[in-house]
Amino acid sequence: MEGLRDIKGLIAVEDYSLYIFLAIVAVLLVALFFIIKKLINYKRVVSPIKIAKKELKNLNLSNSKVAAYKLTKYGVVLCDENFEYLEKYKYKKDVEGFSSEDLKKIKGFLDAI
Repeated sequence: MEGLRDIKGLIAVEDYSLYIFLAIVAVLLVALFFIIKKLINYKRVVSPIKIAKKELKNLNLSNSKVAAYKLTKYGVVLCDENFEYLEKYKYKKDVEGFSSEDLKKIKGFLDAI
């Protein structure tokens, strides 16, 4: 019976399941981080409509050139009104103040906001 030696020693089995599990957890944590970051940044974004209303409420009509640019830029955000009557106040080095009829149009638009 001494000649029987059929039981062999332990063999090392390579198991990578722990590394695979850790890699999956790491990928999920990174994805979760970016999703949470995106949600937080989404809440912080101010809508362009709020910005346009704020800028137009604080509009200074004494400087006709700057006011014409701001009205054209922010007015289009709020409505599809045609601001062609402001073209004569833009694209020039020196411009005069708003005419009375243009002031009426501008005040009517600003009151409607």
